Amino acid sequence: MTDTIVKENLKIRQLGGGLLILVSLPLTLLFFLFGLSSSRSVTDIVFLLPGPLLLAAGFWAAFPRRPPRTKLIISDDALHITAPAKIIPLGDLLQVREHIPIYAKHTRLIFGTTQGGTNFDVVNLTHQHQDIINLISVRLEKQGKYLREGRTDIRGAPNGIWEVREGLPFETSASDAKLTHGREQNPSNSPKRQ
Repeated sequence: MTDTIVKENLKIRQLGGGLLILVSLPLTLLFFLFGLSSSRSVTDIVFLLPGPLLLAAGFWAAFPRRPPRTKLIISDDALHITAPAKIIPLGDLLQVREHIPIYAKHTRLIFGTTQGGTNFDVVNLTHQHQDIINLISVRLEKQGKYLREGRTDIRGAPNGIWEVREGLPFETSASDAKLTHGREQNPSNSPKRQ
């Protein structure tokens, strides 16, 4: 399976830069048309500078000079985090914890291993935190493991901690195909269509 690359998302920045260009270009033209004719000294021209500065900021945001940075690579064997640079083998992964810090509005994933936890902030990325967890779970299934979300003691609500378990994610048995959901299945009693 090919590696999944999670990159930073520049679409919001490009959209904001485009809107800034759209607003600042007419304002800059109006300021220069009417401002230059009425300016009598060099200090009057200083009041015209915010327009070109806003236009330059819009172009800087709308057309980034570098491609989006790679933040996480999910492969069949490991998780490659770029900042801070860390490689987490999937065999060492014990749990994935979803956490929202008090001082932030974005989600943080904490990858727990025997050596400790590694924080990974999920903000302005091409994948959401739930997508990342699902992609890791798919890679673990190839190793005979799966992720299972824990439950709280009160009412059994999901607690945001996915533990790595051994085995198949969906246990099946021979009787699963014969489940009738409480009804007796008897071919002789089944209604016949006419």
